[in-house]
Amino acid sequence: MCQLLLLPDKPGNTKYTPKHKLLPLRERPVERVSARADACTIVELLAAILGGPQPIETADALLAHFNGRLSDLRRAPAHEIADIPGIGQQNAARIKAAVELGLRFTLNNEEERPTIHSPADAAAMLQHEMSALEQEHLRVILLDTRNRVIDIVEIYHGSLNSAQVRVAELFKPAIQRMSAAIILVHNHPSGDPTPSPDDVAVTRAVVQAGKLLDIDRLDHLVIGRGRFVSLKERGLGFDGRVSETIPGYRLRRSTRYSIQDDDDFIYAYTRSQALEDGVLMNVSQMASEAGFRYPTAITADLHARITPNEREKVLGQSYEGRLWDVVFLASFAARRSGTQDRCRFEVNLFEADEAPPHRTHRRTLSLWMVVGPGDQACTDGGSGEPVITIGFPEDF
Repeated sequence: MCQLLLLPDKPGNTKYTPKHKLLPLRERPVERVSARADACTIVELLAAILGGPQPIETADALLAHFNGRLSDLRRAPAHEIADIPGIGQQNAARIKAAVELGLRFTLNNEEERPTIHSPADAAAMLQHEMSALEQEHLRVILLDTRNRVIDIVEIYHGSLNSAQVRVAELFKPAIQRMSAAIILVHNHPSGDPTPSPDDVAVTRAVVQAGKLLDIDRLDHLVIGRGRFVSLKERGLGFDGRVSETIPGYRLRRSTRYSIQDDDDFIYAYTRSQALEDGVLMNVSQMASEAGFRYPTAITADLHARITPNEREKVLGQSYEGRLWDVVFLASFAARRSGTQDRCRFEVNLFEADEAPPHRTHRRTLSLWMVVGPGDQACTDGGSGEPVITIGFPEDF
């Protein structure tokens, strides 16, 4: 913790003369900022905001506490700033207000508002800050028709899952600000930006809702430590076969094979890529116990749906038990369907609300089981080994 020092200005006299008192009047922070703020140092700007008997010393102590990094100062909670000697709660509030005003001025200035041309542009605005957060934060970047940033709104923070995130809350600021498009951004405190099944489920729900509201869903970014993942680039939660063409928003297409057809990119997205990206979850071992002969996977949406919450675990629900119900009933439906390459079946799910009063209810999931060619058959035209996929109808 930095301390403000009391230095003797005369032998035997401990009275300290503040630095700003030693400067000519026109060189003091307030006068300097009044004359030409753009020519001032960071210390002078902070000293003008802080005021008090030792504004320069206090500004020095503030910067020293954050090792001169303004980004750390912006992220710091008000109580941490207030605890620095010479600051206090009132000055901490002034600093937070000044930082926020500067950000909002940039976003509301027509000429200086950032324009988002790619996932990297969106990530650059928030990555440095959000990669250091100790909890998950979900924010929405609001964009106008030219992909210029209108505002950045925080929706949730804490431990997030698909059951907690209400799609209506995500679109509320977009509707209020008449935003033409949105980008979801959230962080993984672990530092690993690999999208989880819940991330994919939230994205799919947002994509569907955006179509109804006529608000473009440009992307969903997951911020990690030093890197990020674009769910749009990976086809997670978005249409993985044909891209949604959004003017002015460029995706890196190196992760997929593609051909050009009528200005749409059609992806040859292999099963191994889908398993690696988390679009599919391998359940072949349990499926073989239920009688399946070929590699079997479930979609990320189904995986997220059958993963029990903490309350459901207390009531005896388990992921393995629910998965067994799915693959067993799929096997039974396959036997009844004969030689068809797809069949419908239903699974009853016992659910419980995590929030009091912990209501319980049963839900019927309508699912499909689809048999298709494996990667080898797709790439070399051979027969190859069939593969089985189980998921919701909208997953296919």
